[in-house]
Amino acid sequence: MPTTVMTCLLVEGPLDEMAEFYTSLVPDSAVLNVGRWPADSERAGEPLAVDFTVAGARFQLISGGPEVALTPVVSIKLEVDDQAEVDRLWSALLADGGEPSQCGWLTDRYGLSWQLIPRGFTELMATSDAALTQELFAAMLQMTKLEMPVFEAIAAARR
Repeated sequence: MPTTVMTCLLVEGPLDEMAEFYTSLVPDSAVLNVGRWPADSERAGEPLAVDFTVAGARFQLISGGPEVALTPVVSIKLEVDDQAEVDRLWSALLADGGEPSQCGWLTDRYGLSWQLIPRGFTELMATSDAALTQELFAAMLQMTKLEMPVFEAIAAARR
């Protein structure tokens, strides 16, 4: 059996609800397994660990108790096809208490950090034109949610 890689996140929260929410956002996502606290524990039957995928990438949420807190040190980056998908995911992840940050980052209602990047931005940044890269980067630093039309306009003005 090949080695498996899975990002594990120690969290306090409704693990099964979190996994269901995350897997509802992106195709090729699913809850794979819900492990529960043993019957003889004070949290009997509650989720202990939930394995799931987001766009095929594997994750596990593990019940960490109230002393653990997620931070932006770890985030999930979603590189998506277009601005409409950035907008849809941005709204969904901010719903019910999420907080926007800057440069395409946000924290969802459960405290997990996300980066939403339009694929076109990544492609534009791969240019050998250092001045264009610098201008695109400067524009990104001024944004909360990344706006692909702004990046496209910058690139078009340099052509």
